[in-house]
Amino acid sequence: MVDVDLCGLCGTDLHAPRMQEVYRGGFVMGHESTGRISGVGDAVEGWEVGQRVAVNPNGNVCGRCVYCASGRPNFCHQATMETALGLQMDGALARQMAVFPGTLRAVPASMGRLEAAWVEPAATALRAAVLAGDLKGTTVAVFGGGPIGQLACRIAAQRGANHVILVEPAPERRRFGPASRAELTLSPAQAGVQLDTSTVDVVFECSGSAAARTEALRLLTPGGVLVNVGAGPGGGFDPDVVLLKELTIRGSFVYGAEFDSAIELLARGDIRVDDLTTEIAPVEEALRAIENLRSAEVMKVFIAPNG
Repeated sequence: MVDVDLCGLCGTDLHAPRMQEVYRGGFVMGHESTGRISGVGDAVEGWEVGQRVAVNPNGNVCGRCVYCASGRPNFCHQATMETALGLQMDGALARQMAVFPGTLRAVPASMGRLEAAWVEPAATALRAAVLAGDLKGTTVAVFGGGPIGQLACRIAAQRGANHVILVEPAPERRRFGPASRAELTLSPAQAGVQLDTSTVDVVFECSGSAAARTEALRLLTPGGVLVNVGAGPGGGFDPDVVLLKELTIRGSFVYGAEFDSAIELLARGDIRVDDLTTEIAPVEEALRAIENLRSAEVMKVFIAPNG
């Protein structure tokens, strides 16, 4: 049992009703969480009451399937489609939640409260960066300036990108661009005018917009890489452009070892996250906070079920 400290509201939570293959319904939501162990089952080893933990909601891997055996636990059906906390089982928008031991990760004593709460979204952004390959000296464009997009900018810069460009329609979110080490922060309309065709090496598409995917293909250089992080309806991938430019398109689905790497990244202070935190609200304010997130009026809200 974990006493929940903080639970982040995620952009995908907003689309839960239409993502029924992932969000089963009938369960307490909340999959970005940290807390303290308040109870340990008799058969559980290696964990003690009082330990601070970050919770990997997709961490209940079976260890037997072809994906687990090949080092791709993010495709383990049990972990991601059957028992994911906050998606198919009760999650962290409650004072307590029951978790599988395999979902727990110890939080270093030196790690701040907010840094611990940012582990899950940081792991998502880090997975995208890993899939993009070597970023040293590259020009990177990030579409979508929400929490994952801001983290993608910061991680790209931290991993050696030469130029980082952020494209985001909401003025409230564009203002974070400079702090996220974006050399240019543009609206989609500005990007369409100011950015030349075939000038970007890597695109992280974090918005889920079909129009953004189309623009990404225009901007990418021959041999460029598009990492699709955001889920959204529609197409946007012109096969002729992909063919003629020999583009690589990669989906980025949750994370594997990146969850542990994100803990190390945040514990070392390699990327800053406190400035991206808009509010810490009580659980009674969760619905209001979700609506604010839907309108892009805020960057990141955490719910503190225990105050």
